[in-house]
Order: sequence, then structure tokens, then C-alpha cells
Amino acid sequence: MESPRLLPARRQFPKCAPEELAELYSAHYREVLQLCQRFFRHREDAEDAAAEVFLKLHRVLDKKDPAMPLRPWLWQVARRHCIDKLRQKKADLGRRSPEADVTQVADGSLSPLSQLLRSERQRQVREQLERLPDHYKVPLMLRYYKQMSYTEIAGALNRRLPAVRTMIFRAKNQLRANLGFFGGQRAAAVSEE
Repeated sequence: MESPRLLPARRQFPKCAPEELAELYSAHYREVLQLCQRFFRHREDAEDAAAEVFLKLHRVLDKKDPAMPLRPWLWQVARRHCIDKLRQKKADLGRRSPEADVTQVADGSLSPLSQLLRSERQRQVREQLERLPDHYKVPLMLRYYKQMSYTEIAGALNRRLPAVRTMIFRAKNQLRANLGFFGGQRAAAVSEE
């Protein structure tokens, strides 16, 4: 028998209300994060994946089989999401051929062309970062330029940790969209500066 705090989340919602999602998040985030950490080496990747799972729930919660208990269903959603992310990452890496990367020279030194391309890419990232709204720009700058952890950012911005995770996730997606990074490219250029 499931605990009483899980019962409200088991109802079927035509449109999932933010209160129900917040309740699910606070009740199950740690468990989902632990599951995601089994799939990803870096904690930040696992945190991003866990946040994405809860962002995805508003679309899939109404599709849940009422006969299936909530916790196993949520783990199934999280596991599938992590597997999909890993498949996408593998596909992205497969699309990039080593000889297509003109920014690196085999001996490790940078050619003048590589230096020019890198500085141009960094300029584009800075330019698009400046165009983001402050509520997206500030957390990204703290994370990638100041090298602060999510917890440190939450303290600096006087926000709760889940809110910071969501802001950074959305900010990275907006920055990727602004830069035209879809498919095979990553927003890793942000961390190169």
C-alpha cells in the first residue's frame, strides 16, 4: 500500500497542475537523481537529467496507467529519459568525425585558423549570453564563468536549489536555440571561455 502523500499524485489530471508537479518533485527528486547518477558520470549531467524528467512529467502524467503504482512508473520514465539522453549523446558523437574538427591540430598546438575560429565562437557565445534575460544570464555566468556549484548559485541568488537547476536548464536551452546549436553540436562552447 502506498503512503498517503503519494495518493494525490495518482489522480489523473487533464492538465497537470503546478501544485501536483511541485508535490511530485519534492517527494521524489532525490530518488530520481540517484537513478540518473547511475547513468551519468558527471553530477551536473545527472542533475540536468533529473530536472528534465520533472519538466517532462506535465506531458506524460495524464498517460500513466492508473493501475501502476506511482513510484515504479516514475522510475520507468526517468530510466527511459536517461537512456534516450545517452543514445542522443552517442548519436551526436557518431556524427562528428575527428577530421571534421578544424579547431584542433593533431600535435595539440593551435594554428592561427583554429585560434581565429575559437575566438569567433567565444565571441558568439558571449554575444548571445548578453541577449538572454537576466534571470537566465546570471545563473549561467555564475556556473560557467565563476565556476560555482548549483548549491553556491542557489545561495548567491537566494533561491531554492530546484529553482536554480530549472533556471540553468532553461537558460542552456535558450542559449543553444539562440546559437543555433541543434543536433550534433553542444553548448560546451560556454564552458570553453
